[in-house]
Amino acid sequence: MQRAEKNQVKALIDLINRETGPQAALLRGELARIMQENPSVLHDIIEKDFHSAVPASLVHAMEEACWDSLQKNVHLFAQKINPNLEEGLAIVTRFVNPAVALEEISQDLDTLARSLRPLLLNCNGTAEVLDIMSRFFFRVQGFTILPSTKDIKEVSFGRFLEKKSGSALCLSCLYALCAERFGLDGGVVDLAGRLLAVIFPTDGSEPVFVDPLAQGKQLLLQDCKEYIDSRNLQWSENFITPLSSHALMRRFLGNMIFILNKLRDERRLAYLRRYMDILNNSYQ
Repeated sequence: MQRAEKNQVKALIDLINRETGPQAALLRGELARIMQENPSVLHDIIEKDFHSAVPASLVHAMEEACWDSLQKNVHLFAQKINPNLEEGLAIVTRFVNPAVALEEISQDLDTLARSLRPLLLNCNGTAEVLDIMSRFFFRVQGFTILPSTKDIKEVSFGRFLEKKSGSALCLSCLYALCAERFGLDGGVVDLAGRLLAVIFPTDGSEPVFVDPLAQGKQLLLQDCKEYIDSRNLQWSENFITPLSSHALMRRFLGNMIFILNKLRDERRLAYLRRYMDILNNSYQ
């Protein structure tokens, strides 16, 4: 962000704090325009410069300008038949931290993949690849699963990469995105509410599944079928069909909505529900 633009925003905030009536409304409109053009301004100024000195009403106005702008990104994502999952994860992350860009998430994943690559050079088969990946994520990198959370930041993928703790959904996506970087056919499946990462071998043999909640325990197709049977459910190939990028993004938004419902945070809920409506009318 250029210094001149940052100073312009700070000057606008100072003026808005002093003005009332129509003039304040005009200034807020100008501030909203800048927020939409450069959402990272919000995070940078509030977190690094003003901290808690900015009135809550003004912070809300700045946030909502960013969320209005983010809605355009949701529309673009929803209109694509098979969008890049990382694009969706960046959108979800920017709802809680507008300073995060898609490139940052991709770079963090690239860095992990570079560290992981030498460990996979002599792997023999899909099961061994997933075993090494699990050891790398849990033992070397120290990723952990949060049993529960009351903060929507902790269910965003960007925060997960930063803090190395998050939901089973985050970790399942991490497996899939790293596998993709090695040319492997992977994804995330929903085994009757149990989210698993999966890799489909190129030789056409049975897929291998990983349970993030069990520290990367591997499951074979028969294990999945037995689990479904234990739940007294009818087996369907849908259980092992990877979720689309749209579906995964809906999962992330759904988790955030669940948390905010408990907090009765109607202001943020209104935006997330709007995003969800957009996705629900998108390609499946």
